[in-house]
Amino acid sequence: MTPADGGRLKIVDDAGVAAGAGAGVPLPAREAYALRVSVLDACNLRCTYCAPGSLSAPMSSSHWLTPAEHARLAPHFAAAQVKKVRFTGGEPLLRKELVEVVAAWRGALPDAVLALTTNATRLVLRVDALAGAGLDRVTVHLDTLREDRYGPLMGTASSVAHVLAAVDVARARFAEVKCNVVVQRGKNDDELADFLRWSRATGVQVRFIELMRTGSADDVVDDAFFAGRDVVARLSARGVPRQQPSDPAALYTASVDGGDVVFGVIASDTEPFCGACDRLRLTADGRLRGCLYESGGLALGTALRTGVDDDALRALVQGGVRGKRSFHPLSTTPRDRARFSMADVGG
Repeated sequence: MTPADGGRLKIVDDAGVAAGAGAGVPLPAREAYALRVSVLDACNLRCTYCAPGSLSAPMSSSHWLTPAEHARLAPHFAAAQVKKVRFTGGEPLLRKELVEVVAAWRGALPDAVLALTTNATRLVLRVDALAGAGLDRVTVHLDTLREDRYGPLMGTASSVAHVLAAVDVARARFAEVKCNVVVQRGKNDDELADFLRWSRATGVQVRFIELMRTGSADDVVDDAFFAGRDVVARLSARGVPRQQPSDPAALYTASVDGGDVVFGVIASDTEPFCGACDRLRLTADGRLRGCLYESGGLALGTALRTGVDDDALRALVQGGVRGKRSFHPLSTTPRDRARFSMADVGG
């Protein structure tokens, strides 16, 4: 990667050649892949930077892959060396068949790590069923620890107290619980140390995330963007090694109230990590994408519903995995960029 205008970075491939617009940047094959499975594109919160449905109406539930279709696809991703599956949305717990979907993937990938990203508003009642279906880990999205800020930042469908209670329940049931915080200048950037104090008290690792320019809320990004490097500076943090080179979060440690706390920073806007990225994405209607910013995608859902046999389906999946490319916005001109809300693709 090389410096670009505005302090951001320009993606280059392994040979050091700048990415071309439109076609994306080819990426080398990985020994293993992580797949993000969006189970629906609806959400019960209204985070201003995501704004589900702002660019397109949510799809009909009839377009979502059924548990049986997930069960048919999953073995082909196992054969393509997918070792981790994360279930996302929208808000995945709005999907009535989520437990069946998780069980379908566990059946095909018995040794894989299965994780869930959720706003936790509906987590408590389904914790036991999800654990029974084979879920290993949970990441909770919470942008504030202040009750008076929850509504303005995230919507009125829940509360800080409810989410924190759900985190406690999840901690008792799953091997790992993390918390994602989207940092916004002038809105919650004064809570960074508060989150680390909470992390130290609970053992839940916090990951601070930069706003991403997806095209659905550019005014919010312009107004509230807070760079990952500024999080590090604000907390006087020191870098520590990533657990895996492909992990999206760079790890740091900061001293809070006399004790060190490890936290993550996901700075995909200012410090894209495409060179090590191992993630694939399966949208709710079954489109396979190798990059969050890729438009279209490989229509596996359509293939399933038009009678393709397993050999052809396996070839499609393997071809899609081998064709993984980077379409990060810094590699394209503005007119070439796909515009979407995070709920459209799977956050």
